[in-house]
Amino acid sequence: MDEAAVNRIHRAVEAAREAARAAKLDRCDVGDVYEVIDTVEREIRHPVPNLTTVTMMLNSLAKTLAVSRSSEPVSHEIDRVLHLSGLPATWNQ
Repeated sequence: MDEAAVNRIHRAVEAAREAARAAKLDRCDVGDVYEVIDTVEREIRHPVPNLTTVTMMLNSLAKTLAVSRSSEPVSHEIDRVLHLSGLPATWNQ
């Protein structure tokens, strides 16, 4: 994964963190969102991130955020980042 992809992913998960704070999600969902974000951040810091883990976590994050109208744009941003990074976006299937 190149540095540009890592930067895009980092910006997308930061947007997701902000969206989770502002969204009307219950506390359990917000905690889960933060766990997923932490997992993605840990992975992309590795010299060779586990792309399966990154893909699974980003898709999970997009799907979770899509339930709230206010955070839906972040789901679409994650979708865009997945595509630009060459990773499959399966969250909206």
